[in-house]
Parts: sequence; structure tokens; C-alpha cells
Amino acid sequence: MESTLAEMLKQQSCQPDTWTMNSTLRAFGSSGNIEMMEKCYEKFQAAGIEPNVRTFNILLDSYGKSGNYDKMRAVMEYMLRYHYSWTLVTYNVIIDAFGRAGDLKQMEYLFRLMQSERIKPNCVTCCSLIRAYGQAQNADKIEAVLRFIDNSDVMLDSVFFNCLVDAYGKMRWFDEMKEVLVMMGRKGCKPDKVTYRTMIKAYSNAGMTKHVKEMLDLIRSLEVPKSQMEQL
Repeated sequence: MESTLAEMLKQQSCQPDTWTMNSTLRAFGSSGNIEMMEKCYEKFQAAGIEPNVRTFNILLDSYGKSGNYDKMRAVMEYMLRYHYSWTLVTYNVIIDAFGRAGDLKQMEYLFRLMQSERIKPNCVTCCSLIRAYGQAQNADKIEAVLRFIDNSDVMLDSVFFNCLVDAYGKMRWFDEMKEVLVMMGRKGCKPDKVTYRTMIKAYSNAGMTKHVKEMLDLIRSLEVPKSQMEQL
């Protein structure tokens, strides 16, 4: 890919643009090749190609997932200094990054900031909060997120409920974990193989072999396809 980009930059008839830059940065960043991502970014800038908000969101996501929090903060500061408005995607990326890092204070600050900027949290935002609080085994905060959702118009999906199942499982709140299946039904979401696999893992880690068996029996009663059962 690097040689192809170098050739494009040389040719007048086939010049890369911002879309090319963003696609390239995403490819290297998502694979964890941060050094190559940065090198390509420098080359694009030298060629006079201007970044946009999506460019910075890609950099933030790549730095966050690779644990480069200092560089992530530098991108955040650059965006603010040069008046690149943070979008919903921007907030979701950095909230998730700080949550995964266990920096709940910064995560919560950003969650409040996005609301003060009149950017509405969505399901992705709430998943990140639940995941972080589950990792920290903070049940009170999880309940606070659920209350926030009840008082909002956030549309939930199976990914959110799977995060909630995992959070309760890590805290060994097994009654609440099982209740998530009921919550899913009320919201019109069906449990999937990730839901069942997460519950079985939680019971198994706690040595609750009887509950593992009951869970497997429940799956069979719900007529989960055989191919899906084999993947559990």
C-alpha cells in the first residue's frame, strides 16, 4: 500500500484526496500499525491534503485502541485549538478509550461535556459506559446508566444488552444477568450466540455447573439452530 501511495503522490493525473488519506489511515490504524499510519499522515500533509473531522476521529480511535493516550489527548487538543468540532463519533471514540483504560473520571467528564454541547448520547455511548463500569465492578454506576436510558430516547440493540450481560456476569450479579433476557424481550431484541456464550462463561467461571446446564437447556428450548449451538 505504501508504494502505491508514493506512486499516486508522484503522478499529476492520479492525485490522492482526503478520502484516500482517511482510508489509508484507517487501514494502518485498525491493524495496529501506528508508526506507518503516522508516516502516511505526514506524507499526505506534505502533499497539501487537508484533514477533516473524520481524519481526526480515525487517529483518536487508533491511538485509543493501541493505548497511546498521550497522543490521543494531543489530537483532542489540536481539534479544539483549530476549531474542529467534536461529533458524536468523536465523543464515542474517546469515551470508549478512556473507559477501557479505566479512567472513569475522564470518561464521565466527557459524557457530561457531550451533553452540555447538545450532542445526544446513543447506544454506542451507553455500551462504552456499561463496559467500563462492569470492568470496574461498579454496580451503582451501571444502574445510573440504565436510569439515564429510561429517561431518554436512546434506541438499544443486542450489542448493548450483551455488554450489560457481561457486566453483571463479571460482578456475579446472576439474577440481574438473567433479567437482561427479559429486558431484551421488552425492547424487541432477541438474544444471540454472544448473549448465551457470555452467560455460560459467567456461570462457568463461578463454578455454577448446574446453571450452565440450565442455560444450555434454555437454548435448546428456544430452538437455537444447531450450527449456533456448536459455536457456544
